[in-house]
Amino acid sequence: MNRSAHKLNTKVLFFSLTVALAVGAILPTPFSVVSSVSAQSVITAIPPRLILSGEPGETVTAQLKVRNDSEEAQNYTVAVEDFIVYDTQGTPVPVAKSAGNRWSLASWVSAPDIIPVDSKTTQVVNIKVKVPMTALPGGHYAMLTYMPNGDIKPGQMKKTASIIGQRVGTLIYFTVSGPITEKLNILKFSVPQFSERGPVSFSGTLESLSDVHITPKGNITISDPLNSKIATVPVEAGSIFPETQREFVSTWTQKWGWGKYRADLDLAYGTTGAVATATIFFWLFPIRLVIYSLVAIISVLVAIILLNKRSKRHQEMLEKEVVELKEELERFEQPKK
Repeated sequence: MNRSAHKLNTKVLFFSLTVALAVGAILPTPFSVVSSVSAQSVITAIPPRLILSGEPGETVTAQLKVRNDSEEAQNYTVAVEDFIVYDTQGTPVPVAKSAGNRWSLASWVSAPDIIPVDSKTTQVVNIKVKVPMTALPGGHYAMLTYMPNGDIKPGQMKKTASIIGQRVGTLIYFTVSGPITEKLNILKFSVPQFSERGPVSFSGTLESLSDVHITPKGNITISDPLNSKIATVPVEAGSIFPETQREFVSTWTQKWGWGKYRADLDLAYGTTGAVATATIFFWLFPIRLVIYSLVAIISVLVAIILLNKRSKRHQEMLEKEVVELKEELERFEQPKK
């Protein structure tokens, strides 16, 4: 297998989220995910993320919950599937069969096939994760999803919005103990090179070369033209799974600036406190405002100068007329011979 095929094959990742929303790996609440599948059926998967760990050869048990908020009892089909992430937003793409690669977890998980849940009640779902003796250290990921009425079998989900909208689930992060690599690369850190006014948006692309998911967090420190630190902008990229990339956007809300600024990106990640850094420079300067102000000032000065010149000419003309009148008066007053 060539390197590009291997890298594509290793991008199997799994997200705990409502597939209907197709959001990334970091969810705003650690308690539940809600998705409306029809006017009568609402499913809640609890929790949206389940973090587990174990040794090779160990069997780990855990409990999940699913809530039926509809007015009728429901039978939920339970599926454990692998997901592939192709884009840089963490959008999950389910695969019907186990990807069977370095990061796969679906084949290790045992769960009920059907869960009956009465109206307005919550049902406990017991699962087991049997870790193979040959399991490699690091992260392994899968999503356990629920489908109402048990009318679609696991692995038969079509790529249509109507069917995807009927599934909610929990992402299972499982870390196998052992020596692991944690490495983050900053592939891109950019900002508009010149802005007349803020806010100023920073964007970047991060790449994980780790054996386990990492969640980098940090700040962009902004220094003014005098090299004084004037602002700190938080950066949260979300979870980045092994051998995948993730984009982030952070905004500095400053409206006005007057020169060349420096932005230092510092992201801490992993269990050892590693830090990835990058630096860029950009200009924030209201050039058009300055030009308009200069034009207005110059126009006022020109007007003043012209008025002064006109006043001076008018004064000279008045003085000339006075002199001429004096001369006429002198000629008139001279005695006739």
